[in-house]
Amino acid sequence: MKHVTSTSAAATQITHEPDHRRSGAAPRRFARVVAPLVLALLVVVGVALSAAVAYHNRLGVTNVDGISYMGIAREYANGWLPDAINAYWSPMVSWMMAPFIAAGLGMQTAFAVVNCFAVAVVLGIGGWLVWSQNHRIVPAVLFMVTAIPALMSAVSVQTPDLLVVAWVVGYLWALRWADQSLHGSTRARLVSGGVLGAVAAIGYFVKLFLLPVAVGAVILWLLLRVWSARRRREPVRHWWTSPVATIVVFAVVIAPWVGALTMKYGSPTLGSSLSVNIGSKFDDGGRATDWPFLPVPPNSHAFSPNEDFTPSVYKQGPMDNPDPAVVPPTDDAATTEDTAPKVTKDSGIAARAGYYLHERMLALPYYLQKISTFAPFAAPIALLFAAALVIGVVRFRRYAFTCIVAATTLVYFVGYGMITSSSSGGGNARYYWPLFYLTAMIGALMLPAVWRLVRRRGVVRTIVACVAIAVVPVASFTQNWIGSPAPFYPSVNRTEALRVTGPTDVPEIVRLADQIRASGALPEDATVIGSNYRSLSSLAFLTDTRVYGRSGQGYTYHSDAMRKLFIDQGVQYFVQFDPATAPARDYSMAGKLVGTYNATISCSADRSTDPEIPCRIQIVKFAK
Repeated sequence: MKHVTSTSAAATQITHEPDHRRSGAAPRRFARVVAPLVLALLVVVGVALSAAVAYHNRLGVTNVDGISYMGIAREYANGWLPDAINAYWSPMVSWMMAPFIAAGLGMQTAFAVVNCFAVAVVLGIGGWLVWSQNHRIVPAVLFMVTAIPALMSAVSVQTPDLLVVAWVVGYLWALRWADQSLHGSTRARLVSGGVLGAVAAIGYFVKLFLLPVAVGAVILWLLLRVWSARRRREPVRHWWTSPVATIVVFAVVIAPWVGALTMKYGSPTLGSSLSVNIGSKFDDGGRATDWPFLPVPPNSHAFSPNEDFTPSVYKQGPMDNPDPAVVPPTDDAATTEDTAPKVTKDSGIAARAGYYLHERMLALPYYLQKISTFAPFAAPIALLFAAALVIGVVRFRRYAFTCIVAATTLVYFVGYGMITSSSSGGGNARYYWPLFYLTAMIGALMLPAVWRLVRRRGVVRTIVACVAIAVVPVASFTQNWIGSPAPFYPSVNRTEALRVTGPTDVPEIVRLADQIRASGALPEDATVIGSNYRSLSSLAFLTDTRVYGRSGQGYTYHSDAMRKLFIDQGVQYFVQFDPATAPARDYSMAGKLVGTYNATISCSADRSTDPEIPCRIQIVKFAK
């Protein structure tokens, strides 16, 4: 019964019973020495493999969000604090990168170092949490072996989502400590509650979405604990010190940052990302009409306007299309009569709420599909655990920490389910990474109980159970490391194995940027705009220039009105992206052609899903 969480006097007594039945010196020595060494070795192996993958992909730029995080980190590293303070992008990952950038490390490499730190936290704290619950090595090894391929797959992505996973695991540790301290002294409750508040504050700094996750997880934990105590007629009034300490410490830790945001933006704010993203769910005409026509970089050091989506900053550029004859391209699939939003931001509360819920139900299949692309076992584990709770096989008193993990999983799942959308196909899979590790942890924590249940039920059931358990790490390995979905799921985001050894991968966009730098066509700090904003954003980052605009606006060099607007806003160069087989262009009306290059990149449209094709990239310097 070593799986029992010691949270009460009775539970403590139950937990210690096996120690009287298993009093050999060898098992104790294994539990205290050998098992931690095995777990430590797995941490080293996991970090080393992840670092190798990160090293081989360190030159790339994975997405436009990462450019903003790295640009802000550069501002911190150079002491440009007024520019670095940002209400939209949470600061923690940029704070962590800044010292490495200041020390001379490249921005992409600095991001990789931070992600490797997150890998160590996930494996170290996660493995220890599973092992310390039952002091059995196999469940902890199962969790860590399952996690390593997914961590390797995620380590090169330049977003704070891997740091989110690390925070979730750390938050579970803090929740467990607070839960165990409820039956302890007042000092223990105050200290554990304070630590929980500090960890919650770190989550707020990592990603604003984690603030409601932290609040929801604490509330659900307290409800479960109070409900369990009421059933046993235990007093709960003395528990108030723990949540109060959590709230006080959380408020104290975040106060300086909230004060800095308030000073910069002129009104009290915790951040703008949630309001911007939730507000877009009621967009009645798409971002083409709801956002400015020509966003401008928020400061002289920013790589792009994406560095701050806060409306008061992002909408300070020209709002009107200077040439109505140029119609921005639209996605026909998203603007049909059946899928177009029927509710505007001016509709009543009831209509907005009904529309919001309806859209979330439409998005749910896409949401589940995205989760299955990297964690096909997540839904089965969650459903089996929920069924075990309903029929009484799992009880909170005996499986307190496992229930806390499940409650946190539920809060996270529902939270993102409330903001995902069908128009984006469920959003980016990286938003849901924590669900992989949370459900894997639930499976690992329940493994001793499952094994006790099946080992007396015959050879066939034992074999079936072993196969079912083995599917979890095998699925993680095949989908996240090898890039082969079969037989678990029909598709994955990547179709090739991770590169752990061999030469460093040099992406085509990096080769293109090196050619542009060498030719001198774009001097540093030059201001640019182009026909493909996404690819141009990566080029601007790699060439240390500044890009104007946003995707999907149909910017062009041959419109007199557009050129005048660009020049008035300080844009110096236009970058035209065409398929390599497209006819040659005449730029004489716009200015001087200063460079022509060829590369296999995304250029046919201006969407994140565009494939890479042979492209011709031409740079035109505007004539004033």
